[in-house]
Amino acid sequence: MLTLFFLDGFFLMNAFLIPPVHEFPIRRLLMWFAFGAIAHRECYQDIETFGTEARKTHPVESRFRWLSTAILCTEMLISYKYRMNTGHLTDDPTPIYIWLPWISGLLFCFAMWTYLRFMPGHTIKYPGYVSSWRLNLMSDYPKTEQEAEQ
Repeated sequence: MLTLFFLDGFFLMNAFLIPPVHEFPIRRLLMWFAFGAIAHRECYQDIETFGTEARKTHPVESRFRWLSTAILCTEMLISYKYRMNTGHLTDDPTPIYIWLPWISGLLFCFAMWTYLRFMPGHTIKYPGYVSSWRLNLMSDYPKTEQEAEQ
């Protein structure tokens, strides 16, 4: 999203012919600093508490992530709408040596995300690791049905 932010800023200034010394880029950066700091904190909390008990007691709301995403999408649409006669090459065909690696990389990332998201045991933070407190807790319980009957 950070790369998208910089690209949107460049394309907006280019489409609206805003000079670099104008106050618009400074105000935009300050607004994004405020939104971005909160959105990154929400993302960090989401990653840290994924699949834990803390998520049930303190859910992550992610308001600013959605707001930041909506603003970025709006900036992209504005840049696309006013792209004519600004020197953009968006209507020319992209060579295969550029789009093929990008498409392949994005498909690989999506496939890995899908695999990691839906594989069995994806909510366990450290699969295969049993901490000492779990071993102590498990030692109090019978391990088999025969131990339970005794």
